[in-house]
Amino acid sequence: MGSFDFEYWRHLAESDPKAYFQLRERTLRSFIAQHPDQASTLSELQESIDAARVLAGTPVQACRDIMGQVGDHLSLLSVQLADLQREIASIKSFVASRPWPR
Repeated sequence: MGSFDFEYWRHLAESDPKAYFQLRERTLRSFIAQHPDQASTLSELQESIDAARVLAGTPVQACRDIMGQVGDHLSLLSVQLADLQREIASIKSFVASRPWPR
């Protein structure tokens, strides 16, 4: 996606909100289309972000809500990683206890 020109997007949002949202939508769809293997997941993520923005009422609250979602996902990933590490340790222990032919 190259470099992101924040000032351009800020100016567009302030001067022409309709054009901003149209270009935003096209840009997001283009990015998602460039990743067909993850398109479904990326679309769901974007829908979740858009819903949080609409429901929040203010940009600050939207940011808090979205960061809360990120935190929830990171917590889940942490739990899953711990589960995988326990499974790996169990498999290593099992393999080490087996008599292997020499």
